[in-house]
Amino acid sequence: MKKVAILSIDGGGIRGILPGTILSKIEQKIQERTQNSQARLLDYIDFVAGTSTGGILGCGMLIPDRNNPHRPLYSMYEVVQLYLENGEEIFKKPLGHRLRTLFGFKEEKYPNTQLIQTLKTYFGDTYLSELLKPCLFTAYDIEARKASFFKYGKACDHESFDFLVRDVAQATAAAPTYFEAAQILSRKGVAHALIDGGVFANNPAMCAYAEARKCDFGDIHRPSSKDMLMLSVGTGSVKESIPFERAKRFGLVQWIRPLIDIMMSGNSETVSHQLEWLFDAGNNPEGYIRIEPSLHKAKPDMDDACKENMKALEEAGEFYVTENADFIDTIVRKLIDNKTPS
Repeated sequence: MKKVAILSIDGGGIRGILPGTILSKIEQKIQERTQNSQARLLDYIDFVAGTSTGGILGCGMLIPDRNNPHRPLYSMYEVVQLYLENGEEIFKKPLGHRLRTLFGFKEEKYPNTQLIQTLKTYFGDTYLSELLKPCLFTAYDIEARKASFFKYGKACDHESFDFLVRDVAQATAAAPTYFEAAQILSRKGVAHALIDGGVFANNPAMCAYAEARKCDFGDIHRPSSKDMLMLSVGTGSVKESIPFERAKRFGLVQWIRPLIDIMMSGNSETVSHQLEWLFDAGNNPEGYIRIEPSLHKAKPDMDDACKENMKALEEAGEFYVTENADFIDTIVRKLIDNKTPS
């Protein structure tokens, strides 16, 4: 029986290259298996969720082609190029900015100028309500002091909840200490001050589950876990140990970098555990699929966008697909079979 196919992508800065590469390879395998070079991963997905870099990937795959409005503008390979071609400039620290901000101590580490320009180039003037499938992207409203969710359904119903996709992507990726907070306007002109959704939902899969439970998907109304096929993709597991003898001497400055990693990975692991339980309780344990690849030879820093590290992240994605060929083939088969059930 047809299930609601959900794709959820974690946050992780430049490490988005890793899940993006894996999803690109899955898309290529779908094309090979269906003998359709125009097939897109999105054709086999009913709902997309993303946080931070996962939000940018999600937005990229959902942008419609203006010349063919019912089809995606970009392949997953092309979405990954957003990072590979612009990552160095996005995470570049001009000398003037470094001096003015006391090397990131006084203000954000990076100016957001290049990020904004890149998002504008890729996403143009497309609005959230114009995306191809139901979706959810996370951010945190620092003035209202509450979690904020960009939802396709609400955007279609009310202009107050409709935003330019490039602004949605900027807001979900406005990571504190890395980029300044994003102030964006809804289609109705309502202002919102937002930061990266990773501060509360680096793994947005549970948010996706909760939102999908309220939606109708053709003949499937308000699906439960037994009605879902969820693919949740991480941005690389960080297994770097922090020895107690070193950590007990940490102060504020020493804790900043490892604390961000701990909070991100801790959130992702907790959400994954909860969803495993939910799908098991719904007698659909195989309906939840988690991909958490190793960084392999890539560095864990969310902002290491040098050419060597971006290449290493891409190679880590390719390595994961090669080393887990049977698992990836199973995912491809499930997605195809789910779209055309016997």
